[in-house]
Amino acid sequence: MDRFLDYLIILLLSAFIIFTSQGTITPVVTFLLGLIAGALGMFLDKRPQTTFLCVVFIAISFFLPELSFFFPVILITIYRYRVWWGVVGAIPFLMKLTDYELWETALWAGTCGLSILLTERTNRIETLKRDMISMRDTSTELNLVLREKNKDLMEKQDYEIYLATLKERNRIAREIHDNVGHMLSRSILQIGALKTLHKEEPLCGQLTSINDTLNQAMNSIRESVHDLHDDSIDLRQAVLEATKEMRENYKVQLDYDMSKSVPRNVKYCFIAIIKEAMSNVVKHSNADTIGIILREHPGFYQLLIEDNGTKKVHSTGEGIGLSNMRERVEALNGTIRIQNENGFKLFITLKKEQV
Repeated sequence: MDRFLDYLIILLLSAFIIFTSQGTITPVVTFLLGLIAGALGMFLDKRPQTTFLCVVFIAISFFLPELSFFFPVILITIYRYRVWWGVVGAIPFLMKLTDYELWETALWAGTCGLSILLTERTNRIETLKRDMISMRDTSTELNLVLREKNKDLMEKQDYEIYLATLKERNRIAREIHDNVGHMLSRSILQIGALKTLHKEEPLCGQLTSINDTLNQAMNSIRESVHDLHDDSIDLRQAVLEATKEMRENYKVQLDYDMSKSVPRNVKYCFIAIIKEAMSNVVKHSNADTIGIILREHPGFYQLLIEDNGTKKVHSTGEGIGLSNMRERVEALNGTIRIQNENGFKLFITLKKEQV
């Protein structure tokens, strides 16, 4: 819009000069040519095109000197693209300088100066706008990057808190097992020894009741310890531990996308299968890259293990390892598929409603 106003102001001033001048013969034709030159200069945005426009304008000016009244219009284009040789377009006007009145010459010169000032102002405005847009885009990009980093940091922090919680559960389970469990076991043995020494009633019946109570407490503690221990297992960390030694000689790629609330039977199934699969790769495959994908979907869990080996020694119907895998999956009403083409692939699906 600023560029349009520049051309409009200079075009009107040039038109005023030519229509009020006594020395012009064809003001209408000259005005139309000046209007065309201004319109082309405003919409052309490539240097070769503007150069051609300047050449045509200067050439016509030598045959139609009155067109040089509109030199301030083309001067905007010359100054905008720094086509400095285009100033020769002022020569036709200067050649007939004696035919014009002083006010016409002064107004023409002033219009030329004004066209330069307006163009410089508009150039600065456009530069500021580009810089502002660039700063805005950079700021938006930095905000997105910062937001993404904050999100990653929060997820990492949540995961570390989750791991710390699991470790604390595991510690509590171990403390209960090592301390309370052992004391209860010792108490049960002591009660058994007392029953052997004192078989008379009612003392023997009371000792039997105490023994039963201690056994119930022992069973409850044992179940609680098992539950705490099972809940303290982090599947992702367990998979990393199971493949830790493999990373020394193989390129192991892990793609993990599971929630924190994975059933313990699914955890144990996947961990055991991954360990067995790693053992099979070492024993039977000549692969150097192993891919492990664990994903949770709305209705099922998936495990995919594949390598880039070329040996076809795996069998879907033989081998204790593969049979154990199949039994574990079938025990959870899941499906297992094994492929030998283009490397070994193991694909397991467990439905949530059946585990």
